[in-house]
Amino acid sequence: MNFIAIDFETANSNRTSICSMGAAIVENGKLIGTEHFFIKPIPNYYDGFNSQLHGIDDSHTRNKGTFAQQWQELRKYFDNKVIVAHNASFDCSVLRSTLENARIPFPDLDYHCTFRLSQATLPLPGHKLSDVSRHFKIKLSHHNAESDANAAALIALKLCEQFKASSLKELSLGLGFKIGKIVSSTNTYRAFSKK
Repeated sequence: MNFIAIDFETANSNRTSICSMGAAIVENGKLIGTEHFFIKPIPNYYDGFNSQLHGIDDSHTRNKGTFAQQWQELRKYFDNKVIVAHNASFDCSVLRSTLENARIPFPDLDYHCTFRLSQATLPLPGHKLSDVSRHFKIKLSHHNAESDANAAALIALKLCEQFKASSLKELSLGLGFKIGKIVSSTNTYRAFSKK
């Protein structure tokens, strides 16, 4: 089972304002490592609410490249990959908006949402990343993109283990979800959703 869990933090209410990205790499069913990137947001300003949430401000990103400028390094986490995110509708819309704004063609990828999968399987009062991480005893520094991606990866693995699924595709389809897709040839997407 191979996939990459991602998380974006944004500087303001614009979906193009990625200021931080975390990635957690899973190979053969094992979490093998995590990565973190600071990114200059577009538009380049910080809303106080966002900075209070994730602790990032201009001092962290003023000398970093934009997402478009870092795309050649970042695309390996997306192109022809299986992606996981907790609330993937947000993270994938941020990715699409940012690429569209930069006029960069979409990568080809399939994606799954651990928020929706947790909602469908875990009888918890809430299914935020902090709730599900607590349930599975996963250490979390919430709104740190690397920590959030790490937690999403571990949640995906725990759910596959719990339901004896050999892949995220098997888990998602077995629970009645359509797998989300982003398609490069048509620059379109299909949401991760119930069938």
